[in-house]
Amino acid sequence: MSQGRMIEAAFRRMPSSCPECGSSSVVEDDLYSQRQWVCEDCGSVVEEGLLTTLLSDETQGRDVPYHASTEEIKKPCRNLIAGFIRVRAMCRILRLSNDMESEVVSLFERAYNLPNFLHVTITKKEVLGGCCILCVCRQRNWPVSMGTVAYLLGADSSVIGTVYQELIKSLNIKATTTGITDLMESFCYDFKLGPQQVEEVLSETPQRLLDRMSALIELASDTWIVTGRQPLPLLMGSVYVAWQSLNPSARMKYSFTKFCKIGKAPEQSWRRSRDTALKRVSELLEVLCKLGRELPWLRGVPVEPKTVTTLVEDILKHRRALLSRAIQKYQQQLQNQLSETQTTECDDDPSESNRCEPPSSESSDQAECENPADEEATDCQLPPSHWGKSHLFLPPCVKSRKRQRVDVPQLEVTGDEDISDSEIESYIRSPGEIKLYLKAQKELKQE
Repeated sequence: MSQGRMIEAAFRRMPSSCPECGSSSVVEDDLYSQRQWVCEDCGSVVEEGLLTTLLSDETQGRDVPYHASTEEIKKPCRNLIAGFIRVRAMCRILRLSNDMESEVVSLFERAYNLPNFLHVTITKKEVLGGCCILCVCRQRNWPVSMGTVAYLLGADSSVIGTVYQELIKSLNIKATTTGITDLMESFCYDFKLGPQQVEEVLSETPQRLLDRMSALIELASDTWIVTGRQPLPLLMGSVYVAWQSLNPSARMKYSFTKFCKIGKAPEQSWRRSRDTALKRVSELLEVLCKLGRELPWLRGVPVEPKTVTTLVEDILKHRRALLSRAIQKYQQQLQNQLSETQTTECDDDPSESNRCEPPSSESSDQAECENPADEEATDCQLPPSHWGKSHLFLPPCVKSRKRQRVDVPQLEVTGDEDISDSEIESYIRSPGEIKLYLKAQKELKQE
């Protein structure tokens, strides 16, 4: 039996009467930490309990711990609370999700208590909140740039970059970035093109499709098609061209929509970005045509987008040599055109000492793209002096220029303007209108 149970048993054996006076009014009395049984009539101590008890039985004479007496919960300081409000407001301005907002607040609280950011200016603490938002957005692949955060805070981008680097080093944060090559393998397996799922002519193993698709993505990266583009439409376009090129004679007749239905791709994804994916397909085919025309064994055979899929294997096999050859040939054609233009100008105007001048750059303002700003168009006609004229492959921002926004001047109306006679006459009823009005009034009164 344990010591606690023995003590309990001893306490339960309470005496029934007092041995001095014989009275039965014996009560239990607590004296500090020792229990006693005392007679109420004569006051004598009938029996005493044990002086030492278990730690759990002691209620008096015990040291009270600090956390149970005077400890107070540490409240966040005033600047930290203001920082939380500021960070949450910025998250709602940027329309971040609730999970991202809570993650930003948690990261800001961790960083705020670091020695590097604890005793700094309030401005730097505000910049720290913006850096926490930028860090979480980069980890979640959210389209928020450092310039956007700098604009919201009214701070310099260099200051934000310095604080961001210090935050990354202090908390040892690794910003994860996902490239288009990391998505290719999982994207290929989304298409159900196995031998048991579709016909033998249409079937293709995911590994062969992935290898051909990887080569096409590398070619697209070398020719600026990947730059500044969303990955999903480009992946869909490249997998479609890769599937066609692996058996072009039997698959050239299938459209992009038909291919997605055959492969049982997620309908929500490809229908939403169908138009953009078709643009990526046309850009890939255009690049393949430019390189296919440089194949030496074709001997001037026309290469068109409808038939270029038959040459994809040869083009990808020799793409480095074909790229350099196509660029050299294009530059040579430009030099020949420039020399011919200069010779023609000199022959037409011999009075200026046979001196030829290059085309004026003033016409650059007149040769602007007329495409709407929200549409991605085909090649816009670049000004003659534009640097893009000397390159065969151009970035999308140069190749598909957007229409420059023109600020419409606002009309200043004060109310003191003169009213023209024609405007005044428009307010006066003509004789015919007066007759119709009077006739209508009479009919209304008769009714």
